Amino acid sequence: MSETFFRTRWFEDIPVGEFHVFGNHTFGEKEIIEFGKKYAPQAMHVDVDAAREGPTQGLVASGWHVCAVWMKLMVTYMERYATGVRDGRRNGAGIGFRNMRWIKAVRPGHNVTYTYEIIEKPEKVIRGKWGIIRSRNEGYNQYGELVFSFEIDILAERKPLVAGE
Repeated sequence: MSETFFRTRWFEDIPVGEFHVFGNHTFGEKEIIEFGKKYAPQAMHVDVDAAREGPTQGLVASGWHVCAVWMKLMVTYMERYATGVRDGRRNGAGIGFRNMRWIKAVRPGHNVTYTYEIIEKPEKVIRGKWGIIRSRNEGYNQYGELVFSFEIDILAERKPLVAGE
């Protein structure tokens, strides 16, 4: 991976099909319960005994927890390749997501690997200087099973037009 991956790349320089692994995370029981108590206070996320008797047949991470870990790993990954960039460009602002799905339960001890693939660059210009990069983001457990997926649109700055173009 080139350290210039996210440095000063224009919309036009980012190819459809580009694929990255943001990293992975092992979900612990204590972490699942703490996140659940704070943000998703349902028995399946906060009470081991009640979760065992419920529809999930055991404690599971909230889908929002799985998504929040994606966000943390994505930002860390992007910042690693943007370190030192001071040219004023601000690629990466999310403007919407679609098709978010939590496909399989993430349980204590599960290790989820998060991936990112650019799937489309819609022909739409925002405010005269921004293009849209659409990516598919997925999480796979340690068994290779898809547990989480969604698409997100982010902004990337377009190359300035040269006089006469």
